[in-house]
Amino acid sequence: MQLYNVTWQFPEIEGQKAAYTKLIEYMASGAEGDRIDGFELISRTHCPQTGSGVVICKAESSMVLFKHFAPWRAMFGVEFEMQPAFTDEEVCACHKELFEMMSA
Repeated sequence: MQLYNVTWQFPEIEGQKAAYTKLIEYMASGAEGDRIDGFELISRTHCPQTGSGVVICKAESSMVLFKHFAPWRAMFGVEFEMQPAFTDEEVCACHKELFEMMSA
């Protein structure tokens, strides 16, 4: 699965308040949407003072990301920026190969 950094932002306070009401219910009921096939939640952090946060996750495809995040966008207007990311091991291996190619 591909690792992703997903940053999120509420464009306005009313959506943020409504989403946190829903998040309280979501977490209390077991956060089932975090356990969909092809998706692994690693970390979800919140900065309520700015209406933003970061999710670190793994997903098999962009469709799986859509399935996980789209309901929050549709219900509360949350804006997401999704970026593929590398682990330390992956970025070192990629750059080692790149530097070897460049020196050849």
